Amino acid sequence: MSRGKYDPMRHPARTPVGRPLKMNLKHWGLMAALVVGSNVATHVVFNSGVRAEASMVSTASSFGSHSSTSSFYLADRAGQYIYDLPSFHSKVIEVSRRLGVPQEWLLAVMDQESQFNPGVKNFQGSGATGLIQFMPITASELGTTTPELARMGAVRQMDFVYEYLALVRERYGDYKDLTDMYLGILYPKARGGDMCYTLFATPGKSYRQNSGLDEDKDGRVTISDIDRHLKRKNPDAYKVNL
Repeated sequence: MSRGKYDPMRHPARTPVGRPLKMNLKHWGLMAALVVGSNVATHVVFNSGVRAEASMVSTASSFGSHSSTSSFYLADRAGQYIYDLPSFHSKVIEVSRRLGVPQEWLLAVMDQESQFNPGVKNFQGSGATGLIQFMPITASELGTTTPELARMGAVRQMDFVYEYLALVRERYGDYKDLTDMYLGILYPKARGGDMCYTLFATPGKSYRQNSGLDEDKDGRVTISDIDRHLKRKNPDAYKVNL
């Protein structure tokens, strides 16, 4: 090691221990400015990050609420088979307005017939398929087939729901209440009949296929049975008036 070069082992400190470093006001001002600036920068960066994260969480939450949930009558049941509930609900509103009925009636009859499964087939073997259980002959009258209906999504199938219910309305008059609308799907000729009107009776095949509607279990499905059945299963929709 050359003479005169600073050796840290031999001279561990150039300033005696206990003696403060001499700093003028200019130096103190500079240090204060650096500290304050550092704190401000840290504060800005930290809070910007918090705001950005909060914004991302809020946006994600908002997106999730709109994409996975919807608030309309029986939405929880419809959501079991229908992925795009907002589009389906918009279609239901459109169809119900064109038919001149509350959307709750339309939703209730689809729940009754198919539980909102657009591809479901009647388990009793009648051949009925879809949201309102189109019979093969009915599908043919509407220009389609039950296999084609089964392959459709719920939103597309709603066009055929409208066509059918509009045709029944044209033939038998406007729908007066939920029971009247359901009769338009199940047995249009019964519309306007009294409460004792019998649609199906044992031991007929039609009775076996619809025995779940026989509320008093007397071997006959009457308009009174259907009215009580709908009131029990869909009380909220049943109370809705035109």
